[in-house]
Amino acid sequence: MIQKYYQSDITSDRIDWNKIMPMDRDAGGHDQQMRGLLKDVTILGHYNTGDYQGEVATAVQFNDTHEIAIYTDSYGSCSGCDAWEGADDEAVRRMCRQLACSAYVFKNFEDVKEFLSANQDDIPSSMWTYDNVAVHLLEAIDESKIFIVPVKKPGRFDGII
Repeated sequence: MIQKYYQSDITSDRIDWNKIMPMDRDAGGHDQQMRGLLKDVTILGHYNTGDYQGEVATAVQFNDTHEIAIYTDSYGSCSGCDAWEGADDEAVRRMCRQLACSAYVFKNFEDVKEFLSANQDDIPSSMWTYDNVAVHLLEAIDESKIFIVPVKKPGRFDGII
């Protein structure tokens, strides 16, 4: 598969610290944190395994560049298996930066769809293949029926592909 995305530490510049820092720090699905991680975005889809422990994934579109970011995380049911439980501010900042920097950013929805529906051997991270998270996130995006705006501004993709 040709790489049609980028991952970069500049994505961490988009973290919405004013929204994230006051959020609850409980074990569980992190739905609020996943949806609120990045600022100036439209939520395209969100998936949660829905069990006491599992996987969660979110797709967003940046309102300025119209690029699409997808990111995933795992969660547990207690402080022994979930880092959010009782995390101090520095731990929250570290986890948010890691999550933002691990996001896959695409220039269009067709590339997102190709990535999420790819053969599991072609996906570069097992986080996306575990429990079929990629497939479930794609279904959540399809079910949301949100209009995805095409990329209008040149961005990080200059010279890629």
